[in-house]
Amino acid sequence: MLPVLVTVFVFGRLPEQIPMHWNIHGEINAWYPKFPGAFMIPGIGIVITIMATILPKIDPKKENYERFKPQYYIIRLILVVFFAILQMVIIFISMGATFIKVDTIVKLMVGILIIVLGNLMPKFKQNYFVGIKTPWTLANEVVWAKTHRHGGFVWFIIGLIMSVLAFLPGTGSAVVYFALILIASMEPILYSWIQFKRQG
Repeated sequence: MLPVLVTVFVFGRLPEQIPMHWNIHGEINAWYPKFPGAFMIPGIGIVITIMATILPKIDPKKENYERFKPQYYIIRLILVVFFAILQMVIIFISMGATFIKVDTIVKLMVGILIIVLGNLMPKFKQNYFVGIKTPWTLANEVVWAKTHRHGGFVWFIIGLIMSVLAFLPGTGSAVVYFALILIASMEPILYSWIQFKRQG
């Protein structure tokens, strides 16, 4: 709720149009009306908190959440913190802080997020909402464990590289950055399939 309270406090000093999207060069390319635009990012944080509370209760493997409860809590916390920081960035820019480099901040935050998730991933237990959820990991606990150990290492390394790239300007750096996101998304899926075949 903190980002909501801060936004309410400064709402009267915000311009009628709020910057809400930037291109890969850090240039604003989308604006939203002050209301509801100023409350969209805090709203996402609230929705994440609500969903993170509900999902474990409806997951068919809900008993497994107790087995990685600390890691699940950290995921909830870091996602909310991510959007809280993003909201502060939007507020400062809306109020004229032109020195802030949004592309660097967001890329760095995503890199750090992936590093943290990579560290937590080996502790994840089978479930339908958190982790690398493929037909092969959900069908076999051994495949799940191997995939998350491997995926955690891959995400950690990619997150480190992305964090460095966040400080490097230019289109080439941005292309490599987003290529790494694609690799982080797809490589563990392929790995899970390979491990499932080996189990067979």
